[in-house]
Amino acid sequence: MSSGLVTSRRNRRTPYTDCVEALGVSGFSIVNHTLLPKSFARSVEEDYWHLKEHVQLWDVGCQRQVELRGPDAVLLAQKMTPRDLRSMKPGQCYYTPVIDNHAGLLNDPVLLKRASDWFWFSIADSDVLLWAKALALGMNLDVQVSEPDVWPLAVQGPRAEDLVASVFGDETRSVRYFSFLECDFHGRQLVVARSGYSKQGGFEIYLDDSALGSTLWDTLWEAGADLQVAPGCPNLIERIEAGLLSYG
Repeated sequence: MSSGLVTSRRNRRTPYTDCVEALGVSGFSIVNHTLLPKSFARSVEEDYWHLKEHVQLWDVGCQRQVELRGPDAVLLAQKMTPRDLRSMKPGQCYYTPVIDNHAGLLNDPVLLKRASDWFWFSIADSDVLLWAKALALGMNLDVQVSEPDVWPLAVQGPRAEDLVASVFGDETRSVRYFSFLECDFHGRQLVVARSGYSKQGGFEIYLDDSALGSTLWDTLWEAGADLQVAPGCPNLIERIEAGLLSYG
C-alpha cells in the first residue's frame, strides 16, 4: 500500500485502519489528526457507480465526537450553534453549524441528542473540542466536555438498509432520516443513525469501544458478501451531484 502520506504518531489510526489496509486502500487524507481513506483500486467514476448500485463500508472514524454531558449541556450546545435546539428530542440528529463570536463558521457537524443532558457533536475538520471547553469555562457551565472513545463507521448505498438490518435487526428499517436507535453488538449498545455523506441512503454506526473495530467491520463485511459490499469513501462526483456541502 502506497498512500503518498508519511504517517507518524501525530496522525491517529482508527479501529478500522487495519481493515482498509488489508483491502487495498491507496490513499489517505488527514481529518481531525486522524486517517481518512480517500481512494481504493477503483477509479472515482467506478466507485461512483458502485456506490449508486450496491453498498460500501466507509471508515469515517475521523469524525470525532465532542461530548457535552451534564445539567448545562443543552445551554452549551445552543451557545455553539445558531440552530434552534428547543424542539430537538433524544434520538434525533440535527445538522448544526458551529459558529464563533463573530458568526464565522467553525465547523458543520451533525449533532446527536443522546438524552436531555447528553449530546454528541460529530464534527468535520477543526478543533471544536477546544472551542467547547473554552465556552464552558468562560460561562461557568456545569457540563463535562470530552472526546469519547467513539468511532463512526458508515454503511452507504441502496443496499445499506439490507446490510444493516441483517446485522442489527429489522427494527433498523424503521429508523427515520436523521434519527437513530441503539442496537446491541457484542454486549455494547451502539448508536445506529440513518445518516451519511451521500444521497444513496445509508447509516452511520457509532462504535463506542475501539477494541471492537475489526469485529464490527468483519461482521458487516461477511454479511454483505451477497450484496457486493466493497470498501469505499466519500465520492466527490456523488457529493457534488447531490449538492452536499464540504466545509473543513
